[in-house]
Order: sequence, then C-alpha cells, then structure tokens
Amino acid sequence: MRNILVFVFVLVAGCGGDDQAASKVACEFSSPTASGVTVHSCGEIETDDIDEQESQCKDSGDIEATLVDSCSTDDVLGTCVLTRGEETMTMYFYDAEGVTEEAAKMICEATNGTWTAS
Repeated sequence: MRNILVFVFVLVAGCGGDDQAASKVACEFSSPTASGVTVHSCGEIETDDIDEQESQCKDSGDIEATLVDSCSTDDVLGTCVLTRGEETMTMYFYDAEGVTEEAAKMICEATNGTWTAS
C-alpha cells in the first residue's frame, strides 16, 4: 500500500498549470504490497498539464501503470477524491482478492482524501 500512497502524492503534487485547456487524464495502477496483496486502482485527474500527468503515469517507478481513456466503474469498492489547488483527482479502488473496502478507505484517508463507498 505504501507504493500506492507515494504515487498518489507524486501524481497530485506534480500538478501544475500551463496555458493548455483543462482535460482529464486516467491512469490504472497495480501494485503488490509487502503482504503479497495486489492493490488495483485507477486515477482520473482534471488537469491543465496533460503532458505532465501522462508522463507521470508512464514513469511510475515500481508500480505497474497504464494510461487509459477513463477508469472503469465495474467492481469498485469505493472512490477517493483528492483536491489540491484547482485540480481534483478521483481514485477508484477495485475489488480484488485480499483487498477490502476498509484497507482502501485507509489509503484514501492517509492522503487526506474524501472516501465514498460504492
């Protein structure tokens, strides 16, 4: 879970604005935890700097990440909304073996996000 937390902070902290029109970037994440559970999530961010957000998704270090058109709403445990400045990111946490709603909610709260159960 620590990897997901770190990436969420990088994704949100890296937000910045150029003169581009605001648009949405979506990135799917898959990250194993120390306990062997794989957390599957997807983040959508409204941003003025599409290139920067796409670059961060592609260069996510140890976390498997893929750019997608939009996040799926199938098998969602819940969502976490993070707002930093004028940008908002919605993280979707998916039902997977060993991943509970409680664990996803803890990740969200650790990043000062607003959790909503599905």
